[in-house]
Amino acid sequence: MDLPGYRVIEHLSRTRRFDTYEVWSEDRACSCVAKVVREDRRGEPRVREALIAEGERLIGLVHPHIVRGYELIAQPQPALIMETLDGETLAHLIDRTPGGLPAEDVAWLGLHLASALRYLHNRDLLHLDVKPANVVADGGRAKLLDLSLARPPGRYDSGVGTWCYLSPEQEAGGHLGPAADVWGLGMTLYEAATGDEVEGRPPSARERTAPELAALIDACLEPDPGDRPSLDELMERIRP
Repeated sequence: MDLPGYRVIEHLSRTRRFDTYEVWSEDRACSCVAKVVREDRRGEPRVREALIAEGERLIGLVHPHIVRGYELIAQPQPALIMETLDGETLAHLIDRTPGGLPAEDVAWLGLHLASALRYLHNRDLLHLDVKPANVVADGGRAKLLDLSLARPPGRYDSGVGTWCYLSPEQEAGGHLGPAADVWGLGMTLYEAATGDEVEGRPPSARERTAPELAALIDACLEPDPGDRPSLDELMERIRP
């Protein structure tokens, strides 16, 4: 990867479309994260356009629980420059915490992510890929990552998101609204509270964590979007 003004430190991760690197910014004199199109997919205009769209969205967002976007480089290949987070993904944290996290930690996690999602929704954006791998725990603060699938509410084909975390309406296709992100939040909190990785709607959390928290997680995972709590209600009911 060749980005003027940036020096590659190490490769961090690879997805179906993108690579991420830790890089050193000569201008900022600090470490950053660069997200670029995979070399084997650079000839695909839709992948390039998706990264540019993500960068344009992210750079316009400022929220303590959403990763900060610094810069979008368009040429010679698009690159999204973001802040470096020193923590670990929630997925890794869950993997090394058998039986799940303490209920108080899960409640704080819920508050942080709900505030980030409400901020996005107020700007007419759904995240549509809320999952433990897209959350970093950094100094006691949860930060939401990866807006590559973010889009306005509306009608979409089936399968937008990550398979194991799709809400019923994402799986079926049709109208997607804020309740789809509430489902993703519920799945994330369920895995954090129980330590279990699940597919589809999990069993009740009532025997796995504090009763009030379990009831709220279960409500987020109601099959009918209209039966799920709003983010305002969720933030009011979560009590760390």
